[in-house]
Amino acid sequence: MLAAIGLQIAAVAVLALVAGLATGMDSARFLLLGGAVAIVPNALFALRLALHRKRTPESYPVVFFLGEFAKLGLTVGLLALIVKSVPDIRWLPLLIGMIVALKAPLFALAFVRSLPEAKGNSL
Repeated sequence: MLAAIGLQIAAVAVLALVAGLATGMDSARFLLLGGAVAIVPNALFALRLALHRKRTPESYPVVFFLGEFAKLGLTVGLLALIVKSVPDIRWLPLLIGMIVALKAPLFALAFVRSLPEAKGNSL
């Protein structure tokens, strides 16, 4: 799970760097803000799941769904905070940053599945 968070951070940082070089630092700033809107709740959710690892398995679904609900609420709250406190929002970079952060783990999953199996597991 921590690898997925790291991948989200790396994807948003690379995209912000490219956007900063291509269109200016204002776009890079909003890409980073959009990425943070998705990354911070995901990181807190992953931390909560990691802390719950040694508890009884019956409690996992409750912790997962409550954590997912809290993650969604925090995402909406952070987005509302940015909308309220940042003047002259550039919506396109903000939303692209969010989308890249949210979709980065899917690309990692596709990459991991395409890797060849370990030598000991082959027939």
